[in-house]
Amino acid sequence: MSKYHLLIDKFINRTISSDERKTLEKWILESEANLNFFRNRIKESNRKISVDFDADLAYKRFSENLKSRNKTPKLFHAVLKYAAMFAILFAIGFLAKRQLLPTSSEISIDAVKNEQKKPTGNDIIIKLADGTAKVLSSEGNEKVTDANGKIVASKGGNTLVFDEAKELSRITPAYNEVFIPFGQTFKLKLSDGTMVWLNAGSKLRFPQNFLNSVKNRIVYLEGEAFFDVAKNKNKPFIVNTQEVDVKVLGTKFNISSYETDDYIATTLVEGSVSVYETRTPENDIQLTPSFQAKYDKFGNHFNKAKVDTNIYTAWMQNRLVIDNLKFSELLVKLERRYFVKFVNKAESLNDEIYKGEFVNEDIETILKTISLSTAFEYEINQNVITITK
Repeated sequence: MSKYHLLIDKFINRTISSDERKTLEKWILESEANLNFFRNRIKESNRKISVDFDADLAYKRFSENLKSRNKTPKLFHAVLKYAAMFAILFAIGFLAKRQLLPTSSEISIDAVKNEQKKPTGNDIIIKLADGTAKVLSSEGNEKVTDANGKIVASKGGNTLVFDEAKELSRITPAYNEVFIPFGQTFKLKLSDGTMVWLNAGSKLRFPQNFLNSVKNRIVYLEGEAFFDVAKNKNKPFIVNTQEVDVKVLGTKFNISSYETDDYIATTLVEGSVSVYETRTPENDIQLTPSFQAKYDKFGNHFNKAKVDTNIYTAWMQNRLVIDNLKFSELLVKLERRYFVKFVNKAESLNDEIYKGEFVNEDIETILKTISLSTAFEYEINQNVITITK
């Protein structure tokens, strides 16, 4: 039993590996006793963090939903009973709800009134330095050519690779620009060997090559990206966002800098980085691994804190981690991830706080699971989802 105690603790702390997750899942579904033990441990954990997620009520609602599907053969009901509870507790990642009193310093985020610019389509688009624009698929292999037919990059699957150009015909760097729409992610290998993972709704402007960059390697980011920077002590790598620059020599870090967010967060995984306001580079903050610098756009200041980096890089593994998010913030996150638009008519839900994790789940499964904790109705019309009480 001690082995599974450890696995459950890892699950609760979000440190469980994929193989360990499968082992735990198999054990839970072996018997009702194992399922009840797992459920009680989750409930105990919830009590420790002062949450009021009612697992029994969630299961009751889930069971009623199953019974309404009269086409389900009776033979499978016993199996579904275990699988249903497991789905609630395991897929939900002990999704929890807390009522927090808003403070005067908090700024309400209304997902309905959010005027974030969204792509008109679901295409990955690259605009080359010569003005050529191309639509890229997230599957298959192809060569990307400029207006003269010269190959500038090679694409394999959802990864685009730029090789260092041999010609030095330009005095200044020529910049390309790639846009990733909502609902997709993409990976780039820049000409210096730096790897960049781009999250949904992000745009990166970067040089075709860095050979003409005399002092620095500079790229411009809107949205979110994870960087694994190739080391070059003679040419620091700088990521420029709306108001914050991140300067490195060679390291791994994540930056979230969406235009409509109230903050810009730099989370360091490996190495070291220097973070500063673009207009005052002399007032920089040095980060070491597992630390985050969060810049408040309204207060114009940084907050530095130690964090669980897995939370901020989960999107790269197609994991949706909900870490103390308000309902309104959660809707924004879901809009970006699933290329949908929310119309929230249940504004009373906006300040409720959620915590949990989903792995490879579709939008409807996530909404059903969340509604087990806080009852609400939703209607999906193409990519528009209306929330009501």
